[in-house]
This record gives sequence, C-alpha cells and structure tokens, in this order.
Amino acid sequence: MAMLSLEKVTRIYKKGEGEVRALDGIDLSVEAGEFLAVVGPSGSGKTTLLNILGCLDSPTGGRIVYDGTDLHSLGEAELSAYRRDRISFIFQSYNLVPVLTVRENVELPLVIEARAKGKKEGLKDAQIKALALEMIEAVGLSDKADRFPRELSGGQEQRVAIARALVKRPLVVLADEPTANLDSRTAGEVLDLMRDINLRMGTTFLFSTHDRLVMERARRIVTLHDGRIATDTAVAPASPGPGTRASGPAADSGSDGIRATKSSKRIS
Repeated sequence: MAMLSLEKVTRIYKKGEGEVRALDGIDLSVEAGEFLAVVGPSGSGKTTLLNILGCLDSPTGGRIVYDGTDLHSLGEAELSAYRRDRISFIFQSYNLVPVLTVRENVELPLVIEARAKGKKEGLKDAQIKALALEMIEAVGLSDKADRFPRELSGGQEQRVAIARALVKRPLVVLADEPTANLDSRTAGEVLDLMRDINLRMGTTFLFSTHDRLVMERARRIVTLHDGRIATDTAVAPASPGPGTRASGPAADSGSDGIRATKSSKRIS
C-alpha cells in the first residue's frame, strides 16, 4: 500500500457567481522514500495541492489516505494533531524564530508536541535536546547550534529549516519553493543535502517548484495543468555542476539534464 494516496481529489473555490476548480479530480500515489517534484505554470494547482496534503486546507471532494489513515475520518483536533506529528514543511522564507537559537528553532516542533501530549507521553527536555543536536549535525551546522538566525547565511538558515522539518521523523516533508530565496550555488548545495538525507534516512520529500535545480535532482516529476495531472514521469536525476541552473524546454520534456526512465503517462 502506498504511503500516500489521493483519489479523485478536487478543490473548488467560489468566485462571484462562478467557481474555480483549483484541483480537478487528482489521482496520485506516493511511495515511502520518494523524491518527487510537482511542477506546472502559475495557477496550475501546485500550492493548493501542497496545502491540502499538509492539512492546511480541505478538499472539496475525494479521498486522501496517509499511511492507512483516511484524513476525512479525522475531526478538526485530530487533523491538527496529525499535521503536527506526521507532516513537516520547508518554506522559501525559512520561517525561523529570530529570538531563538539554531538549536531552539530545531527543538521547537518537539517542544510543541511534548506540551500537547503532556508529561507522561511527551519527550523529556534532555531527549529533545539530543534529537535536535543530532539533526543539526546531520545538516552540517554543529558549530552554529548556539547562533541566532541573523548570524547565518541564507543557505545556513535553510539548513536549519531542514533540520527542524526532520527532527520529528515525519511521514513526509512538503517543500514549497525551498530554493526561491537562494542563489544558484547555495540552492544546489541545499538540494544535494536534501537528496542525501532522502537516500540515507529514507525521508519522503515532495516539492512544489519552478526551479530547474529541483527538477534535475527529482526521481519523479508530476506536472499539473489547470488542476489536473498532465504528466507523471519517473526520471533519472542528472548530476549538474554545483549551482548550475539549466535552461531550455519545460521539465516534462525529458531533456536538458532530465532523462526519462519510463514513458510519461498522460491523463485526459
């Protein structure tokens, strides 16, 4: 059984007397350990899809199942707890808390979870600190654990955001344009870090992106158009030089550093 599955998922917004079908019957299965990029032009439904997968928005229709749990069966409080405990996010703006150190920022998800669960079920302070330091080391920032975000470069801030996303061992990491605020070289380094974590830890990453650097490293590219899946293609990641941004045709063409390993599946 897939780690994540969507069946006929729709999201309809009212606009005046009409409606906008941001998602229009999405069927998608994601296996554990995938490194998947969702691409498409602005307005194609990428952000809506990520918001729904992150339990930040609810579908108008259809079914979403995470690891055997049908999200439709959860009440509002249960859904909030599921998002807190099982799903992590990486944003383009990092969203670090400026008055907290690197370690404290990485600890934050575990602290929130511990307070929600109470003293009997929640992690102890020493356990939280140990897990945070482990993740900070994993992203190569052990010497920055006591620094504040203002003392870091953009690439280092995004590494902290990655450590914070991973510290609770989520089912999936949802990354919304995570390289948008980084220069090409730094973006390549951050993406290589995420790819390495994906391979070493088996963490599932799902990106919403326009960035060719993400597409070049993805093992699967799903292209949205007008709220529907236009193509779903398994690819062999290229190995571009550090920070090299490719140019040329759209990512689903199978060229310019993206080699298709099976034919694109077009869904009408």
